[in-house]
Amino acid sequence: MEKKELAYKLKEFYLLEKLQVDYYKAQLSEAKDKYYRKAFSKMAKIEEGHVNFFVQKMARENIQIPEAFGSLFKIAGRILGESVELTGPVNTCKLGIALEKKAMEMYRMFIMKSWVDQQLRNDLMDFLIDEEFHKLVDEKLFEEFVY
Repeated sequence: MEKKELAYKLKEFYLLEKLQVDYYKAQLSEAKDKYYRKAFSKMAKIEEGHVNFFVQKMARENIQIPEAFGSLFKIAGRILGESVELTGPVNTCKLGIALEKKAMEMYRMFIMKSWVDQQLRNDLMDFLIDEEFHKLVDEKLFEEFVY
């Protein structure tokens, strides 16, 4: 993968993970159930680990971190997370599932593009597994609200 394409992908995933952190933190602030509070807290912490990975990777590659989008993504994550009040928990869970599915799709494509870089590929596979677990939690929440 060329440096320019790598820079684009690292920035893209940094922004995706920042959005997810803010989304789960907002979900955490709205959740009343202790199990889901713990789940959202854990998911936000894992996503923060992903953000830190991309920050460190960009620093090692001398790629500027896209600071300008930080507050925009924080606002978007908060709006998405707080949508429980507006759309109800079922639609909020659907949104969480959709976000995780999109993240998983993006990770699969990035893994294939970075196949020759074994360390990056392994890190991305770990993150893909995390996203799959997060989707399962969102699906569990969805089932509880629907049934």
